[in-house]
Amino acid sequence: MRQSYRSLVSDTVVFAAGNMLTKLIQFFLLPMYTALLTTEQYGVGELVNNMSELLYPLCCLGIYEGVFRYSIDRDSESCSVFSTGISIALALAPMVAAIGIVVDHFLTGFGYMWYLVALCLVTSFKMVCMQFAKGLGKTRLYAASGVVGTLVLCGTGYMFLGVLGAGVVGYLLALMASQATQLLLVAIGARVWRYFSVGNIDGVLMSRLLRYSLPMIPNALAWWFVNLSGRYIVLFSSGAAVAGLYTAASKLPAVMNMLVTIFQQAWQIFSAREYSAADRSESFSIVLHVYSALLLCAGSLAIALTEPLSRVMLSGEFYEARLFVPLLMFGAVINGYSTYFGTLYNAAKQTGMIFVTTVVGAFSNVALGVILAGEMGVWGPIIGAVAAYLIISLSRAFDTRKLVKIKADLLYHAVGLSVLLGEAIALSADIAYATLLSLACSVVLIVFTAVKYRSILSRAITTFMRKG
Repeated sequence: MRQSYRSLVSDTVVFAAGNMLTKLIQFFLLPMYTALLTTEQYGVGELVNNMSELLYPLCCLGIYEGVFRYSIDRDSESCSVFSTGISIALALAPMVAAIGIVVDHFLTGFGYMWYLVALCLVTSFKMVCMQFAKGLGKTRLYAASGVVGTLVLCGTGYMFLGVLGAGVVGYLLALMASQATQLLLVAIGARVWRYFSVGNIDGVLMSRLLRYSLPMIPNALAWWFVNLSGRYIVLFSSGAAVAGLYTAASKLPAVMNMLVTIFQQAWQIFSAREYSAADRSESFSIVLHVYSALLLCAGSLAIALTEPLSRVMLSGEFYEARLFVPLLMFGAVINGYSTYFGTLYNAAKQTGMIFVTTVVGAFSNVALGVILAGEMGVWGPIIGAVAAYLIISLSRAFDTRKLVKIKADLLYHAVGLSVLLGEAIALSADIAYATLLSLACSVVLIVFTAVKYRSILSRAITTFMRKG
């Protein structure tokens, strides 16, 4: 099991490096776009891009999810998994193009249909190949492709927009060039052609892949309601100005979301590989101890630093939004728990409940947001979002007990979350010396965590630093 833990840490480091480099490069994209595009051009380009992100899973029935999960099994037939998965995407491509022709015929005012179709198809094939490569254990290739793709987006974006002045079309061509580059890099790096053969297409496996993948499509849509519905509730209940503040505040928890995403990418691999192990309960519990400790400590520090972060990230009248950030950050921490338990469904190949729990959370979010907005204004949707994350996390924690027995330190979680909630309330209420008090709480929590889990830390350091 020691090698599995080492792989988990190694994969986490790889994904962290890839994500951070990608985010760093993307930091320079927005100034370039705002300098080289009009507000209308940027709005239209982003609309098409957002539509492609929403539609590409439908274009391949989300089959990349199943390709990853089934390719990572120790006894999997990689050739059958890839051949079956990519054949579904290839078979659907003509149908997607035909739908594009029909829609383009009736939707005469929209001149970017074929760019949307091409972007959806390229992204679909890219996702199948990338997830397959990740399933094969080629995590460095997976992470590197994201960095290279973002570099290509910067380069082609400047060429199409700055040199050629191609406007919206140039914006979309740069996106396609980025996606195509990632597709080619992963396809060549993983030599995916070696795994494809018409004779390896398996009808039974195809049914399993689809049963696994299809629930993930409406799950993604449900998460849209959980994450974004609050903005529209605030818009209709409090007006555009407050909605702008809420939207600006919702950007800052991206720091925590990135950390959760990095863990999720590595945790998906570890949990899938170790799900059939006899001691999975012990190993999964250890991972939860370490992950929750890091999550709570990082979350506590992030909440405590809300005011100085807001001074840097929120300028002018947007600085008022700093009061909304702490509770939104607290919600992001709660969401980190739902990610941990949600991945257990993936490991067990039982994705139906992922969708169910997310839908329950989405409904709760919208209902509470609408009800509370009338009495509490913008705070209603914020509380609704936190409640939704809590409902999803708790429902998954209880339901996944039938899959694997996780030994959670409930007292530690309760104490840690109470500290974070106290910090968030103090900062949101804008009480005197709230930042200093929150920083003191963070230091106490970090020291308490280090002492409490010193044996795990000691074993981890010994295990990962030892050679061989």
